[in-house]
Amino acid sequence: MRITLVAEGAIPCKGYGGTERQVDWLATELVRLGHKVVLIAAPGSSHPLCEVRPAESKAQCRAAIPGDTDIVHFNGWYVEVPFPSLNTEHGFAPHVTRTRPNWSFVSASHARNHGRQTFVYNGFPVDDYRLSATKSERLLFLASIARAGKNLNRAVDLAKAFDFALDIAGGSRWRLLTRSQVRREGVFFKSLGRRYRFHGVVGGQQKLRLLGEARAFLNPIAWEEPFGMAPVEAMLCGTPVLTTPRGALPEIVDADTGRFFDTDAEFGATLSAISDLSPGRCRDSAADRFPIAKTAKGYLGLYARILDGETLP
Repeated sequence: MRITLVAEGAIPCKGYGGTERQVDWLATELVRLGHKVVLIAAPGSSHPLCEVRPAESKAQCRAAIPGDTDIVHFNGWYVEVPFPSLNTEHGFAPHVTRTRPNWSFVSASHARNHGRQTFVYNGFPVDDYRLSATKSERLLFLASIARAGKNLNRAVDLAKAFDFALDIAGGSRWRLLTRSQVRREGVFFKSLGRRYRFHGVVGGQQKLRLLGEARAFLNPIAWEEPFGMAPVEAMLCGTPVLTTPRGALPEIVDADTGRFFDTDAEFGATLSAISDLSPGRCRDSAADRFPIAKTAKGYLGLYARILDGETLP
């Protein structure tokens, strides 16, 4: 099959770039399965296994699509084209009107929140994540620290209330002064002290080390998370997740990979319970449920349905 994958950002991504990483990994897996892939992404992008065409506007994106493509899979731009197409929404935008057909989402709850049914879970190159042989007593918060919905404020409060050390990754401390809600919560000043250790934006081996060595991944989100890539990355390193049951997390976290809490009292019970979880079973569960091969298979199924003339519900 001749497949065109579209992303707005640069590939390979710098920093977090969750959508771009998913498109990068999907392109690799589709080529491995024998498909011809053309990747459209921001100028400066590259990929070792497929042709890359730059675009930094909808018009450039439309012009870059090969005339012989069988299907276009949009992960950004979402332009009208004279080709069969699939549109994957990676963000949270339930109030956006979608008149074009064939939308997919990244979890069942993500689809429901947008009034749709079709979804394919995100996937990961599981062999790139290693099971850590040692664990520290520190918990890890890894998300954009200036996004109020990620709820660093509560993570900081829980660390103090339950007397544990907290590694914080996802931005430098000064960013806590740049967003109004986070600034009003006073997280900048509450997170001063030896208990809290900021690491900035992390990637590569530093990220894998933090994920693998943590006693648990603390994810006290206060919004409807579409999927939760960082929690799954923690699981793949054998690190259990302590999370509020919002958005997709009840689909992502199972009995082998973490525990849920709402109240502080529930958090105390989950913090004690994670010592019973096996790092090996944690990794095995995530690796079985979220490999990039399963994601590629899911999208290939949607491509086939669209090419057969079906409109996705």
